[in-house]
Amino acid sequence: MPRPCPAALLLALSAFPVQAATLTVGPGETYKTIAAAVAASHDGDTIAVKAGTYENDYAEITKKVTLTAVGGFARLHSTGLIPNRKAILITDTDITIKGFAFSGARVSGNDGGNGAGIRYQGGDLVIDSCYFTDNQDGIMGTGDGTGTVNIKDSEFFANGAVAGPSAGFTHNLYISTGIARLTVENSYFHGARIGHEMKSRARQTVIRNSRFVDGPTGTASYSIDLPNGGEVTIANSQIEQGPKSQNPATIAFGEEGSLHPGSKLTIENSLIENDLSSPSAFGIWNAAPAPVHTLNTRVYGLTLNSLFHGPATLSGIEYLKTEPEIPTKHPWEGQSSQ
Repeated sequence: MPRPCPAALLLALSAFPVQAATLTVGPGETYKTIAAAVAASHDGDTIAVKAGTYENDYAEITKKVTLTAVGGFARLHSTGLIPNRKAILITDTDITIKGFAFSGARVSGNDGGNGAGIRYQGGDLVIDSCYFTDNQDGIMGTGDGTGTVNIKDSEFFANGAVAGPSAGFTHNLYISTGIARLTVENSYFHGARIGHEMKSRARQTVIRNSRFVDGPTGTASYSIDLPNGGEVTIANSQIEQGPKSQNPATIAFGEEGSLHPGSKLTIENSLIENDLSSPSAFGIWNAAPAPVHTLNTRVYGLTLNSLFHGPATLSGIEYLKTEPEIPTKHPWEGQSSQ
C-alpha cells in the first residue's frame, strides 16, 4: 500500500480545525506576562489572566482572542513612557477584553502625548467590566471605517493629560475617525482632566444607561463631544456638567463640520444637569442643520433658552428645581466576572 506523500498528509490535517486553547497568565503559570501569552496565542484562544498587578506589560494583539481576568481585576499599570509610543495594549482585530484595569499610560509630547490604556486600530473590539484611570487617554481609537467598538459595564475616571501640549486634547474616551459604530452601555465616565468625558467621531454612536459626570472636581471640557455628527442616540443616561468645567456647553454636536451623511442626534429619557455657575452655560450645542430631537428628558440648572444653541425639537421636557442624586456605583458591581 503506497504511503501518502507529506504534502497530502499536511493537506488532510489542515482540514481539521485547530482546537482553541486557554493560556493562563500569572505567578506559577506557564505564562508570566500577558505579552508572552499574546505572542503564543492563535485565533479563537482565551488568555486567562489571574488577578493582580502587571507592571509595564505591553502587547500588540493581532489574533482574534479573548482576554479575561480571573478572580478579580487584572491591573495593567505603566510606570514610565510606553516603548511602543501608543498604549499598554494595542488591538488590531476582533478582540474581547473583560475584567482589566489600565493606569499610568503615557507617551512623550514628541510622540503626541496621547498614551492610552488601549489603542484600537481595527476589527471589532468588546470592552466588558473594565476600568481606566490616570492615563493620557483611557481608550483611543482610529480605524478603516468598518470596525466597531462596544463598551459595557466599564468605568473611565481621571484620564487626560494635565500639562504639556496634549492637555485638553486627551480624554476619558476618544474614538477618532474610521469607526463604523461606537456603542456604550451601562458605563460611567467621570472626573476627566481638561479634555472631554467622551469624544466620538464614529459614523454611528449609541449611548444607553450610562453616566457622564464631572463632579465637584472634574475639569472636563464637553461631557459628550460629537464633532462630526453622525447618527447618534443617547438614551436613559445622566449627563452632568460640573462647576469646574472648561467649556460652557455640556454636549456638542457637529461643531467641527465635515459631518457624516445623515447626521442626527436624539436624546431620550435622559437627565441633563448643569452645575457650572456661568451665564454662558448651556446644554446642547447643535451645529448641524438637522434639529436635535429631545424626548422625555429632565433638565436641571438650565432654562428653555439655555438648553439649546441651534435647531431642536422638544417633547416632554421637565425642568427640575432640585438636583437629582448622582449615583457613584461602579458599573461592574453585581456582574458575575467581578
